[in-house]
Amino acid sequence: MNNLVSLPSHELHRYLGAQLVSESNAEFCVWSPTVDCVQIYLESRGNEQPLVLNKLDSGYHVGDIDHVCAGDRYYCSFDGGPKRPDPASHFQPDGVHGPSQIVSRNFAWTDSQWHGVPRESLVIYELHIGAFTEAGTFRSAAARLDELVDLGVTAIELMPVADCAGRWNWGYDGVCLFAPNRNYGTPDDLKLLINTAHAKGLAVILDVVYNHLGPEGNYLGESGPYLSTKHNTIWGAAPNFDDGEHGRGLRRFFIANVMHWLEDYHFDGLRVDAIHCMKDESETHVVTEISQAVRSWAGIAGRPAMLIAETNVFDPEISLPISEGGSDFDGQWCDDFLHSVFAIVRPGEQLCHRSYKSGSDLDQTVRVGYVHEGTLREERGRSQPRESVDVGSLIYSIQHHDFVGNHPLGKRLHQLTSQETQRAASTLLLLHPATPMLFMGEEFCCDNPFQFFVDFGDKVLRDAVVEGRKKEYPQHDWSAGTLPTDAAAFNDSKIGSALNGDHEMRAWYRDLLAYRKRWVANGILQPGTMLVESCLEKGVFVLRYKAVAGSVTVAVRLSELPGNGDVFDFHAQGELLMDSCPGRSQLLQLLPNHAKVFCGNMVERK
Repeated sequence: MNNLVSLPSHELHRYLGAQLVSESNAEFCVWSPTVDCVQIYLESRGNEQPLVLNKLDSGYHVGDIDHVCAGDRYYCSFDGGPKRPDPASHFQPDGVHGPSQIVSRNFAWTDSQWHGVPRESLVIYELHIGAFTEAGTFRSAAARLDELVDLGVTAIELMPVADCAGRWNWGYDGVCLFAPNRNYGTPDDLKLLINTAHAKGLAVILDVVYNHLGPEGNYLGESGPYLSTKHNTIWGAAPNFDDGEHGRGLRRFFIANVMHWLEDYHFDGLRVDAIHCMKDESETHVVTEISQAVRSWAGIAGRPAMLIAETNVFDPEISLPISEGGSDFDGQWCDDFLHSVFAIVRPGEQLCHRSYKSGSDLDQTVRVGYVHEGTLREERGRSQPRESVDVGSLIYSIQHHDFVGNHPLGKRLHQLTSQETQRAASTLLLLHPATPMLFMGEEFCCDNPFQFFVDFGDKVLRDAVVEGRKKEYPQHDWSAGTLPTDAAAFNDSKIGSALNGDHEMRAWYRDLLAYRKRWVANGILQPGTMLVESCLEKGVFVLRYKAVAGSVTVAVRLSELPGNGDVFDFHAQGELLMDSCPGRSQLLQLLPNHAKVFCGNMVERK
């Protein structure tokens, strides 16, 4: 292992941490360039002298131990300090303060014929493993996948699973980045979930967090120059990506984490959290370097690997090829759609720090893709683009974990508005060319909240979380609701059974997704075939598609009708639009009472 520093970035993950090289021998590799001595303490050997790893010039400490096997537990000690988890621990069975566990990479995969889901066929379902099922485990999530396949979903996106402190957490406080959260099961349980998903035709995307680390159990600062002394985020110290001496080594550590999830767990892609908060003043941003490594690996492995950026607003560079100054990501979260819809259905309310105009912002978003833009290095602001962008690379939703969970009561869209409003909004979402994403339980109008929840052991941290939420979202009234540190915040957020939800809403979503699948297959639903017509004063948005295979009109109303004397006969307008489309047409329309949304019959027009 003397040539670790010269290894391609997409191979380093095969060496970091504890790696079994036989049934009874393991090699250890720890990146700690500022530490003189790294010791390995095996729990099974009690007070026996620890193994002192050999420090290489590259800053890696390496060594091997005989007579060990999968399941054995160990600690690291840095320069004689307290026993700590391995910085690249593959499993923490007793939590983030406990020992690391040696994990076998062997698993009986059956997905060798799996080739992923094309971008144009993506329908993403965001879920939190702990709240998706009553048991809250990888295995119980695998048992619920048929329900999503029947709905028409083609990919699931897991909120972060990197281990963090406590019994429950959203996942954005991860500190053991290579270790699946032990509350959800073992590494093999996670592999079983992904293998099962692939067998059912579902891609699996993982949310990863590289802009900050959690506040409890964060021992990386003791093991080396992992944390920046120059950059901070609102959540704490930032990773040390642009350090003049050690930045390259740290970037390789995080890229190794990317490859660990893609190669060892067979994830189909990663959603990289808040890339605009990944502080890096290097000439090549770490986000771009991640993409370079993933593309290199995917080409060699012959496997798909999607990269999705949480940008919140449109980033004109993130999807560009690297040769053109971009980062070559496949997609990006663009929340302009979500907030523009909300500006119409709840005028005067804001769920984020950006402002949205009722009506006109949604019109712009539907026509050209976005309202606000910014890049990794440039400030964000409003934009007036002249032409549409590639909306297929934009991921739209009408609610997701932040939208719901950052509300004091964790309320969902149908609770803040009405089921009729959600029907209309979901129609516009699912029959627009952008990639749609649903949030778990949305499809059956789950009445359980999705609240913010943490389980830190430190009282100071618990109090800081409560106060921090109030400061981060001062526009909300935080006097009611469950504290994020209460067990009820987590337990009440479990979505429960679809059988207890709204069957008509689920059928509505299922029908819409069936339309989408057909229209994508026959070339109708794509940006180049779409014409947008809006009547902003009446809250009406119409998408008209015209292609060789036929013509389709999708029409919805998102606002209440005007008062008496100004009734808009949208049924007549719908017929007029249908008449103007030659050939075979399908009409989805919202009647004057926007509570009534229905699918029209296939109609032949001569």
